[in-house]
Amino acid sequence: MATEGSREVGIAAASRAGWLAVGALLALGALATAPARAVEPYVMTVGVLGGIGGPLSADEPDPGTGQRALELQIGLVTEPRTLLELRVGRLDFGEDDQLGDFFDPQLDYVTISGEYRFYKNWYDSGIFIGLGGYRLSGIVGGPFGSDDDKTVVGLTGGVTGEFEITRHFSLLGQISGHYVDLDESPLFATAMAGFNVRF
Repeated sequence: MATEGSREVGIAAASRAGWLAVGALLALGALATAPARAVEPYVMTVGVLGGIGGPLSADEPDPGTGQRALELQIGLVTEPRTLLELRVGRLDFGEDDQLGDFFDPQLDYVTISGEYRFYKNWYDSGIFIGLGGYRLSGIVGGPFGSDDDKTVVGLTGGVTGEFEITRHFSLLGQISGHYVDLDESPLFATAMAGFNVRF
């Protein structure tokens, strides 16, 4: 039987291994972006966005597209004008809302996409498409039922607009759509704005 001490050592070792894996991934990403570094003024971006969104094809009672939307995105320049983007987001519905059989629903997602940028005089625009994993969670069986969730895969696509304030800071706008394998609604959309920090 494992002792508390050995269990703590195992947890610490797993944590160190996780950080080493993250470090190795970032190092490989830096090497992969070496050709783009000579052209682009940055190699990596970290963005935070907030806005509204919701289902486009929900049955009644339709909660609408005015739900709170939040997203964190990390971008890596892989070629000139081309980014690999990881997006982690959430659509947080109101307590009184219902989506299919889910009361007080919430949609979480993680997507990976390729984005191509078009440079304008005073802003950059982009178009992206990718794949993602989506988890719909909530209460099933009425407002006082039990917690439940379902996880599915889906597609995402959208457009972005970035307005440079300084070399390392910019304002960001994004409109995106999601096609997911959910009976409650296969289509979702978001409109968000926020900021990007560029490295």
